[in-house]
Amino acid sequence: MKVKRVVLASRPGNDGEPTTENFHLEETDLTEELMDGQVVTQTLYISVDPYLRCRMNDDTGADYILPWKISEVLDSGGIGVVEKSRHSHIKPGDIVTNFNWPWQTTCVLEGNALTKLDPSLVDGHLSHFLGVVGLTGLTAFLGVKEKGHVIPGGNQTMVVSGAAGACGSLAGQMTKNSHIILCGQISQYNKDVPYPPPLHPQTEDILKERNITRERFMVLNYADQHEMALQQLSQWLRTGELKVKETLVQGIENTAGAFVSMMKGGNLGKQVVQISG
Repeated sequence: MKVKRVVLASRPGNDGEPTTENFHLEETDLTEELMDGQVVTQTLYISVDPYLRCRMNDDTGADYILPWKISEVLDSGGIGVVEKSRHSHIKPGDIVTNFNWPWQTTCVLEGNALTKLDPSLVDGHLSHFLGVVGLTGLTAFLGVKEKGHVIPGGNQTMVVSGAAGACGSLAGQMTKNSHIILCGQISQYNKDVPYPPPLHPQTEDILKERNITRERFMVLNYADQHEMALQQLSQWLRTGELKVKETLVQGIENTAGAFVSMMKGGNLGKQVVQISG
């Protein structure tokens, strides 16, 4: 079977802005002969996110994500439908997801690495599993819950610096109300600086004078709360309490362009690429 995929053609450099020339769309052969436990999936949606910028470097600067390799297929969050299966608990027609989904039109994947999805949780809007009822929503919900120090009736004000982005557009709706939750700094991702980026000395002085705290947050540290949070997010979505913004482009050939645009603020809400379906 002939399939299309996106590979990394070159690296932008630690201080360079990514361009579409860093990516290459190619056609390759895919064997449909499956080993036990494997499935063939047709890709429906691919997620492009700011954190992927560090994967374009030789060193990501983080021990929990690996760099992409030159000339190899790229990956991120994705959703697909199963076409063939040799896995005991996954059957054709199942909708599945994976945090490391190849940027490829059709894939052979290990069934044990996939999570089955229930489309009714998002009223059939499957791309929401990459956003509001996915890792993005989890980040917003648990970031506010665990690090926001929100006090009901406390007459607090919350300011979201990236309120037009995928995560910020949700976090701002979860607080009906000074503390800084440090989770993502897209404006700094093209620079070769430590994470979190160091503050200007004058800014550090202001934080100390005004007793403002600044904490890091990583959603992967709260895996035990993911199921609870996803159920809550799904409920808010279905009742209309959460309003979702999404920027959707069509076609695997536009995946690189969607990523470059997102890194320059071209998206409103979650940036998703629809590959098929």
